[in-house]
Amino acid sequence: MKIIQTKLKDMPSSLLAELGSYRYSVFAREEGWSIPSRLSTPGQEYDRFDRSDVCWLIAWHAQHGICGCARLMKWQCPDNNDLSDAERESLNGGPIWEMSRFSARLEIDSELPLNILWHALQLAEQSGIGNLFSAATPMLEKMFGQYHVNYLPLPPGVIQSEDNLFAVKIPVSQPELASRFHGSRRFKPEEVLPSLGVSISWGMRGR
Repeated sequence: MKIIQTKLKDMPSSLLAELGSYRYSVFAREEGWSIPSRLSTPGQEYDRFDRSDVCWLIAWHAQHGICGCARLMKWQCPDNNDLSDAERESLNGGPIWEMSRFSARLEIDSELPLNILWHALQLAEQSGIGNLFSAATPMLEKMFGQYHVNYLPLPPGVIQSEDNLFAVKIPVSQPELASRFHGSRRFKPEEVLPSLGVSISWGMRGR
């Protein structure tokens, strides 16, 4: 398993199409998320936060193709009247990244979510970011507890791109993750994908 790091603007078109198909399989087909009609591409999932400067981490397996992903972008406090002044003040404590479209195929690698998270935290720390805000599911919270990942709950409405999910604040300093994944590197797309092409069809395999 290799973790690809790339910005959307630098992503080969073949990888972008594969990522859109993976996202559709996970978030639209399995999770039942709706796709705005103006952003609809048959069999692919995109949203208004897919800007050119957004950074992606993509887990790539030579046999199975994309097995997980996470999107990293600058977090901005939403215009949400449900947040109190105290909550707004507590959230504006320095630069923060938002991690969204976080997914991993556990049947391929049971620790893949932690691996992707580690790389996201490392990239954030190297960029001078102290915390990640991320949507979280009960399964992910259980995994965080099992592997001693430090996190704090956030008020509703903090996550812009996935506002229907429970959100958490994850500090970049995570000793348990460091002990497991320290030394693992990230790859450029051209280091991983043969001839910058994606040879695996989502129609030929299940998730």
